[in-house]
Amino acid sequence: MKKYLVALALAFAAMTATAQTNPVLMTVNGKDVTRAEFEYAYNKNNNVEGAVEQKSIAEYVDMFINYKLKVAEAEALHLDTLQSFQDEFRTYRDMQLTPHLVDQQFIDSVAHALYDRQVEALAGKELLDCSHILLFVRQTDSEAVRNQVAQRADSIYNALLGGADFATLASQLSEDTGSARNGGKLPTIYPGMTIPEFENEAYALPAGALSKPFLSPIGYHIIKMHERKQFESFETLYPTIVAALKRQNIEEASAQAKITKLMAQTGKSREDILLGVLDEQKVLTPDLEYLVQEYHDGLLLYEVAKSRVWDAAAEDSHALAQMFKKNKKKYAWDEPRFAGFIISAKTPEAARKAQTLLKKGLPEGVDLRTFLKETVNKDSVVVMVSGPFLAKKGENSTIDNLGFGIKTREVKPLRKGYIYTTVTGKVQKQPKTYLDVKNEVVADLQKSLEDAWVAELRCKFKFSVNQDVLKTVNNH
Repeated sequence: MKKYLVALALAFAAMTATAQTNPVLMTVNGKDVTRAEFEYAYNKNNNVEGAVEQKSIAEYVDMFINYKLKVAEAEALHLDTLQSFQDEFRTYRDMQLTPHLVDQQFIDSVAHALYDRQVEALAGKELLDCSHILLFVRQTDSEAVRNQVAQRADSIYNALLGGADFATLASQLSEDTGSARNGGKLPTIYPGMTIPEFENEAYALPAGALSKPFLSPIGYHIIKMHERKQFESFETLYPTIVAALKRQNIEEASAQAKITKLMAQTGKSREDILLGVLDEQKVLTPDLEYLVQEYHDGLLLYEVAKSRVWDAAAEDSHALAQMFKKNKKKYAWDEPRFAGFIISAKTPEAARKAQTLLKKGLPEGVDLRTFLKETVNKDSVVVMVSGPFLAKKGENSTIDNLGFGIKTREVKPLRKGYIYTTVTGKVQKQPKTYLDVKNEVVADLQKSLEDAWVAELRCKFKFSVNQDVLKTVNNH
């Protein structure tokens, strides 16, 4: 009983210390947000390189509340219970926890196994550093052809004996183009790496020696032995082996092995093991908790904002048309645009046909490639079309010339061989519909929907900010 009371007292003391050092800054829909979590988000987002503007703490508080209100809405809609959400969130969370589960003993054992396997394959033999010159002989070649190749090999060998540079002759005469580029240099040779005829000749050569021409199933070789070296110790090669294993995701494999081992030892599920690791790491690396929470909330925010704002604006043609109609002055252009297509064709007839067909634009719901295939490109591709464009002067040289009449600008065919280039369309002084300025109109409609949604959420969910704690943000 005494031990229980001591443990309870220690736990209470730890909780009290945490509360004192990391007080609650705000509460949103019944969920507390600590000062440390807010500072993590504020400092991270305010220090983004290339950010358009930095926010004061007071400005960021309102943004952060809105952010948490949207997350509350997503949770109220049970988006966090969707399997797709849970799978993506757990995948990300596990990626953050993997470095804390890496089992170095596991990695070392794999590294040792690879080393031992290589030692066994060497069977006491050395590693060979050599170059070769190869003259191909096909199995179907006649005896006369074989003799000619043999004579060429002998000539090269005699030239080498006479002092010719091996690398130079290899680059000029060797038919093994891969090694010829490097003066005949081959990768390090070890037992079983190459064909037996080559291996036997190579291992018979001392360092610095030159082999006579010899025949293998692929042709005549001449080998120059540069160096014979012993396989290095495990300790020497260890960094190289581990680096190669890391490129093959050995750390992830070791983490999975450790999780499997812990599951067998404790009887816990994989999820329980990972949650336990997360709880441990929260104490050691506080930012990890906020990073995982940020991703959790970010996924929910994306899903709820996508349906309530982004897709709702982009897909509501009536609302977009109304937004455009009410704000025509805002969307006015400071200079005209050419609206239309660039056409390049193999014949003038094909160019004119495409020009006539596209004069009114593409039929609704039909993509450009399908339209051309069903009209002018039925039997073969005789016409290339690019667009639709909505271009100002100076943005496209072909449009400048053919659309705006600036004859000093170059007309560029869309593809080589399509020599007849023209345009179809017209110059517009101002946008006619929201489609001419769709990006701007969509952005404004999204902003309008966003503002209305935030106002709704601020009425729907309760929230509060501890002003005394707020004063201590980044100042404690």
